[in-house]
Formats: sequence, structure tokens, C-alpha cells
Amino acid sequence: QYAAIEAYTGNHSSYLKNVKKILSFVGMYVYENLKSNMINILKPEGGFYLFPEFINTKFSSSSEMCENILNNTGVALLPGNDFGIEKEKMVARLSYTDFNGADFLKSISGSKNLDEVDIKKCAPNIVEGVEKLKDWSNSL
Repeated sequence: QYAAIEAYTGNHSSYLKNVKKILSFVGMYVYENLKSNMINILKPEGGFYLFPEFINTKFSSSSEMCENILNNTGVALLPGNDFGIEKEKMVARLSYTDFNGADFLKSISGSKNLDEVDIKKCAPNIVEGVEKLKDWSNSL
């Protein structure tokens, strides 16, 4: 009950500003590092999901493609058809939240801008996953 009271009455503006800054930074990192001739992807506009479309794939459905990605890279994506996208379109939902939020929050004290050192330190799974997806898409 005390936590609920604090949630509704406390001032969390600094925390929310920093969380938005982190999610924006991580989203742009994923976007910038995945966009290519093999992957169509739109810039993130909020939230923590992207919907990359993989070009020149040999699969009959996005479910089959996501299963192949998981088996070959260990990266788990959800097929686009689970979100109303035609199953023949090789679109997947990618969440970019596999990181240590507490470490990120420590990294952005004051007005410090986040950089590549921060993402490698605080979000190594994101960095590794993006590299694996790039390698997978380039191998098609």
C-alpha cells in the first residue's frame, strides 16, 4: 500500500525522463545497427519494440523464419503474423529491453549523453543479438 501511495503522489519526473532517454538510445542503437539492404526497419518512435522486415528470405512464413532465427542465433523474435501482419511478409517483433536498467540509470547521472561504451557495458545482450541478426540476414 505504501508503494502505491508513493507511485501516485511522488515526483517521478526525473526517473521517467531518464527511462525514456535510455529506451530512446537503445532503440536508435538497434535501428542504426540493423538497417541495411537486407533489413527494412523504421526508426523507433517510442515504446520498446521494432518490427524489422527481413528481405530475400527463403521461408514460407514469418513463424518459420523466427524459428530459424532462434535455432541459428539464439535470438528470440515473435512472428509478425502474431500481430496481424500477413504471414508471408518476413516481419518480426523485436523487443529491445534485455539490459540492466539500474546500470543504465547510474550511467546517465546529470546530463551525460549515452554512448557506445554505455551500451556495451549495460546492454551486452542487445549488442550481441543485433550482431547475430545482422550476420544471420547477411548469410541468406
